[in-house]
Amino acid sequence: MLWLLSVALLACVGLGLGWRRCAGSRRAALALLRATEDRTTAHRAEVSRLNAGLAGASEGLIILDERLCIVATNPAARALIHLDDEDFLGLRFEEAVRWTRVHEALQQSRRDGSPRSFELALEEPGAPPRILMIQVRTLGAHGALVVLDDQSRIKQLESLRRDFVANVSHELKTPLTAIKGFVETIQDDPEMPTATLVHFLARIARQTERLATLVSDLLTLSRLDDAPGETSREAVDFVAVLRETLRDLLPIAEKRDLDLQSDLPAQSVWVLGDREALRQTAGNLIDNAVKYTPERGVVTVTLKLPKDDSLRLEVADTGIGLSPTDQERIFERFYRVDRARSRELGGTGLGLSIVKNTVKNLGGDIGVNSALGVGSMFWVTLPTETRADAANV
Repeated sequence: MLWLLSVALLACVGLGLGWRRCAGSRRAALALLRATEDRTTAHRAEVSRLNAGLAGASEGLIILDERLCIVATNPAARALIHLDDEDFLGLRFEEAVRWTRVHEALQQSRRDGSPRSFELALEEPGAPPRILMIQVRTLGAHGALVVLDDQSRIKQLESLRRDFVANVSHELKTPLTAIKGFVETIQDDPEMPTATLVHFLARIARQTERLATLVSDLLTLSRLDDAPGETSREAVDFVAVLRETLRDLLPIAEKRDLDLQSDLPAQSVWVLGDREALRQTAGNLIDNAVKYTPERGVVTVTLKLPKDDSLRLEVADTGIGLSPTDQERIFERFYRVDRARSRELGGTGLGLSIVKNTVKNLGGDIGVNSALGVGSMFWVTLPTETRADAANV
C-alpha cells in the first residue's frame, strides 16, 4: 500500500511539472506570435509609406532588384513608359523598357558605383517629341534606381524664351536704327532745308511712337504672364465697350473707304473683368480687321448671346484671309502674316497674343475661321454676369 501511494505521489508531481512546462511553452509561443504580428504591422506601415512616397513623387521612379528586375514603380513612371504596373513587374528592365542608352548606363553604374545622368530624346508615332532627363543610380547589392523626369515642357519654354528675346531685340533694333540714322543725318547737315528737316522729324516721331507702342504691349504681356489671376475685375457693360470702340475706329474705317457694320444687343451685357483690357481686346480685333481689309471692303462686328451665361463676339472682314498655317500660328507673339505690311501699318505683332491671354485669363476662348482671298472671322467667347450679380461686385 505504501508503495502504491509513493507511485501515485510521484505521478502527480511529474504531471504538475509537465503542465507548467506546457503552459510556459504556450506563453512563449504567444509572445513570439505577438512580436511577429507587430513586426508584420510595422513592415506593412513601412510599405504603405514607401508606396505613398513613390506615388507622390513628380518624377518617374523605377526600383530594380539585384538582377535588374522591376520590383516597384510609381504612377509618374508608368505614365511616361505607357505601361500598366502589372504588365512589367518582375520583368527585367531591358525587356520592359527598350531604351538602349538607359541599359548601358545601368551596367556602367553597377560596374563603377557612380551615378549616371543624361537627356533622352523620344519620338513616338502619333505623339509629340519628348525629352526625358534620366538618372541612374546603383543601390549595391540591393539593386538600382532609375529616375525619369519629363523636361519637354521646360525645353519648350526655354525655346520660346530664346525666340521671344530674339524677336524683341529685332523689333527694338529696327526703329532705333531708323531714329539713329535720321538724327545723324540732321546733325551732319546744319543747312538742311526746312521741308526735309520736317520730313525727317516726322519719320523720327513715327518710329518713336512705334517704340512706345511696342514697349506698352510688352509690359501688358508681362503683366498678363506674371499675374494672370490678379487683374482687377469689375462689372463691365461689354455692349457699351463695343460701341465706344466702334465710334473711335469709325473715322479710320471711313478714311480707308470701308463699311464698318455692327449688330449688337439693345440691352447691356455684363462681363466681370478689367474695362481697359476688354476695350483693348475689342479694339485689337476690330483694328486688325480694318487694317487688313482692302478699300471698299466690309467689316462686321456681331455680339451674340448663345447661352444665358456666355457671349460670343465675332469680328468678320472681307480682307486678305489666312492660310491654314497662318491660322495655327496667328496668336503667337510677333507672328505676322505680312511683316512688311504689318510694320507699315504700325503693328507690333503682339496684339492678338495680348487678346488671347486676356480672354483666357477671363475664362473665355478665342479662335479664327478664314479662307485666303475671302476674309477672316475672329471669334471670342466670354462668361457673362446677370444684372443682379454684376450689381453685387
